[in-house]
Amino acid sequence: MHKFVCIHGHFYQPPREDPRTGQIPLQPSASPFANWNERILHECYQANLAVSIQNECGESETVCNYDWMSFNIGPTLFDWMEQHYPSVVEEVVAAHHRSVKRTGHSNAMAQVYHHSILPLADRLDKETEVRWGIADYQHRFGCKPEGMWLAETAVDRETLEVMVDAGILYVVLAARQAKTVFEEGSWKSVTEHTVDTSQSYWCNLPSGNRIAVYFYDPNLAMDVAFRGALNNGVDFAQRIVQRTHSMNNGALLHFATDGESYGHHHREGEVALGFCFDRLVSESSITLTNYGAYLEHHPPEECVQIVENSSWSCAHGVERWRDNCGCVIDPAMKGKQEWRRALRDVLNRLRDITRTLFLEHTHTLIKDPMKLRHDWKSASLSSTEIEIIEEHSIVSLSTEQVMEIGFWMQQQDLALKMFTSCGWFFDSNEGIEAQQILAYAQALIEHTHKCIEWPFENPILSELNALLLPSDVEHHN
Repeated sequence: MHKFVCIHGHFYQPPREDPRTGQIPLQPSASPFANWNERILHECYQANLAVSIQNECGESETVCNYDWMSFNIGPTLFDWMEQHYPSVVEEVVAAHHRSVKRTGHSNAMAQVYHHSILPLADRLDKETEVRWGIADYQHRFGCKPEGMWLAETAVDRETLEVMVDAGILYVVLAARQAKTVFEEGSWKSVTEHTVDTSQSYWCNLPSGNRIAVYFYDPNLAMDVAFRGALNNGVDFAQRIVQRTHSMNNGALLHFATDGESYGHHHREGEVALGFCFDRLVSESSITLTNYGAYLEHHPPEECVQIVENSSWSCAHGVERWRDNCGCVIDPAMKGKQEWRRALRDVLNRLRDITRTLFLEHTHTLIKDPMKLRHDWKSASLSSTEIEIIEEHSIVSLSTEQVMEIGFWMQQQDLALKMFTSCGWFFDSNEGIEAQQILAYAQALIEHTHKCIEWPFENPILSELNALLLPSDVEHHN
């Protein structure tokens, strides 16, 4: 009786750079490091590259956790790493290559580019976020991704349609995002406690396309995140082995958590994970795998319908990112998140106006301005912006016109950055995460004003100013 195990880590940090300088300001709360990216890199991302353990024979051994875990790294975080710690990026990519050699598929998944909540985005922004995420993955790893991580696992059917259109084969969701499963000729309702997480499912879409969906084990995820599973990696490995004993032959035991659990949220969590992997590798009845490899050898046999507009971190669907739904970190703040809707509403209006300006100023030069936007990240990562502009142009463009198109691409990048999910996640708009996306909104206005007289109504500017705090104040992390 052979079983498969897959442990997924979602590695991501909110953007922290000043939109005007591109640099992260000093963050004293991250002491002794200059900022939180630096601190978490040392505690987690870099630490997981080489974990010192003692194997079962009592011999010292170094484990690279990326060799054995499924993972995704947020593109904006990856970009910061590439600028400041290129050796870390190189070693992560090397782990990707080793996983392909071992399993035939990569441990690495792609991620939607700006970590925005896609069910709350319109179709055009969904398409750009997915295609930019794929472009970043291809730039890092040199191949197309098979799977894609959705921010907060937030999903609706349109998002899945966009992913399939872009070539994505599978997605990982929380168990409570399964609605019904087709069994014995009829659809049957399931919950996070009754859905079978040990297999993948086909999710048939309105277009006639389909995508494979995995629902991760909620109990093991909670064990890692909140119940002290990483206090002892050997014990945790044994718990996983025992869980597999009751599973069918060929079944998959898998779970997903924030990757920062392994070293940042839980001190020396990366060491516990290293011990866990070492013990699991030695189990003859278990194979450590990734989602792409499992999908190839164990394709779905059943179909599922998802819970529309659902996520892994909001019991109310996706309301945490647009309304006063009651999801808080501090119970004393419950019922005090009216600012979430105000923030979503003003940024939506700002997006619509700036997108209209973008289309108005480019449609006479570019065949399909939105298609150019979808392709832009691939061009900027490969330094082929001029070539891609010429490929999409209606007529031969002057140097000034090429620069103008580049200006509007920068404008649209700022517009997309405004919707990074972290801006709504925490209790107050005074936090650095909400203030960060407001800084992007401010930068978007300033950037657009360089080209045209500002067309915005005073209420929009007043609403933004009411939400934006002084830039020299550091708020909670």
